[in-house]
Amino acid sequence: MTPSPPAAPTSTSFLSKAGTVVATVVKNVPTRAVLWGAIGFFVGAVGVVLSYVLGILAMGRGAMLLGYLAVIPFVIPVLGAALFGMHGLHRGAARAALALEEKFGLVSYVVDKVLGRLQQRFAEKLANLPLQQLESSLKEIIATYLTSTEDDEGKGLAAWVVRRARKAIATRLETYLLAAYREEQKQDGSGGGVSIEKVRARVTKELSPRLKELVMSPLNKQLAVFMTLYVLLAGGWWFWLFHLLNALV
Repeated sequence: MTPSPPAAPTSTSFLSKAGTVVATVVKNVPTRAVLWGAIGFFVGAVGVVLSYVLGILAMGRGAMLLGYLAVIPFVIPVLGAALFGMHGLHRGAARAALALEEKFGLVSYVVDKVLGRLQQRFAEKLANLPLQQLESSLKEIIATYLTSTEDDEGKGLAAWVVRRARKAIATRLETYLLAAYREEQKQDGSGGGVSIEKVRARVTKELSPRLKELVMSPLNKQLAVFMTLYVLLAGGWWFWLFHLLNALV
């Protein structure tokens, strides 16, 4: 006998289930935003000083003249602090999402919501649904879920973190659900009678350990690009400005 599929989705938000989520978010997000903002300011300040020293060595009095444009070396560290502070905010949100997954099962929550919508649409037919029909319906359901106010978390930092984490999970859920459904069909042999509960368990088991990679990998790539461009700007501002002035003259 096929186990009963997940119940239809309810309007209960994740924040209402996770009572201590605010403490988790506050611990991760603002702290990392301030930390990365400080890193950005420090790297910018060091880069500006080294750039100015190199300029004096290479250009002599020409670099001194550029030094009168004090607003440029002042703005660069401030700009870096703002840019990397924002990066730190998103990095903190990613860390908070991982903490939420560990403590409250955020992946399982999103999986249940999506499967609940599938069950609401197909009822008992879901266990025997052709893979092609499941795929087309799943795309639509996930897109609707991401724009729905059903799980409205309200306003504030905690709500922003939860919405961001839910989106990261849901946008990658289709691949895992289809693979799990296909595997259950193979195990059954006849292609029907798929256990939705086993699908849910398989997806949660496979997606949960990969959450860190999913939320942190884009941020690590972003950091590499930001830092490279920032160091080039802070460490060579006098060089770029010198060539810009020459081009204008």
